[in-house]
Amino acid sequence: MQYRLLVTSKGKLFCRSDMVNAFKDVDAVVMDIDGTLVDTLGSYTKATIKTVNFFLQKLIGLTVSDNLLNKAIHKLRLTGGFNNDWDTTYVIIMGVLSGLSDKELAKIANSLENDNIPSQPIISVRKKDISSYLMNLLSSVNNSGLDSIEKEIREICCRESKYKHLEEIKRFLGYPSKFNENILAAVFDEIYYGSKLYSKLTGRKPLLGSEEGLIKNEKIIVNKSVLNFLKNKTNGKLGIVTGRPRISAEIVLKDIFEDFFKPEALIFFEDVLIKTNEKGKDTFNLLLKPDPYGLKLSLKALEPCILAAYVGDSVEDALMVQRANENGEKVVFIGVYRYTLDLESTIRTFMKMNAAAIIPTVNELKILLGG
Repeated sequence: MQYRLLVTSKGKLFCRSDMVNAFKDVDAVVMDIDGTLVDTLGSYTKATIKTVNFFLQKLIGLTVSDNLLNKAIHKLRLTGGFNNDWDTTYVIIMGVLSGLSDKELAKIANSLENDNIPSQPIISVRKKDISSYLMNLLSSVNNSGLDSIEKEIREICCRESKYKHLEEIKRFLGYPSKFNENILAAVFDEIYYGSKLYSKLTGRKPLLGSEEGLIKNEKIIVNKSVLNFLKNKTNGKLGIVTGRPRISAEIVLKDIFEDFFKPEALIFFEDVLIKTNEKGKDTFNLLLKPDPYGLKLSLKALEPCILAAYVGDSVEDALMVQRANENGEKVVFIGVYRYTLDLESTIRTFMKMNAAAIIPTVNELKILLGG
């Protein structure tokens, strides 16, 4: 696919040659939040790193460098199967632990108590070559997400006892079986929100006692002048589809929702959480990206429209648009890359996925859609 290049003050803008004239027809715009409307590299990404190292320190007395974890996080995000940072955190922890010996894993598994975080490392693991092992493991991950990593770990742990020990550690973490009521999610959220806000939002006692959450590091990327332009161009048909909870979005974006977006077209984590009751037992089905469920909800609220655009920074965003189109929608994907962990690989990936356009930030929509 051929792309036309325009150099802007924020970086390179790529527009697919066959889409140059089509953008004038865009009359509805739906956006992601993380990495699109808000810079989350210092919040969600950092919370993933801190949570991984919190558990590794407690279990094996070892932490992993930020550089390696950033590479692992980016690799997982490029698969399109990891829209949820809890998933990403869990996979990296289990990936590191699966490289331990049967004896080491047995000691950890036999020392864990339900819901009690160890006060001291259970074992002390010497610094080993986690880098090559972890990245080799992650190379097998695909857009099926957790299923692909579970399968790979099972194959690597050819000894049945070793896998059983990992299953015990998995039960301790409670992920994903206990959904958001598990130790992994609790630690992650407390690091992200801070202990005081975490306790206020969840009604649970804090586990860590940290003063400030990483949410304070989030910075709004989008300029209000650009939102005004988009609101006028679309006659107010602006929506959001995001995997983050509504409350965290409201804390950061404040009055932006009310001023620019159609309320019915705002789709959050809670809106794609489908609760069912089977045989008296509640079960949850989380239809996060790349499932098109959330995007279809948002687009329905923006009808009628000739051509919609979805703007996001990840592979699951692009996959979601592809699947929405397969389900009868008419929407193009515009990728943003400046607030990703690896700009060049993100651009290349979006090109391989035939993105309609690739822009540095959401603010270049004014150039792209303004002609």
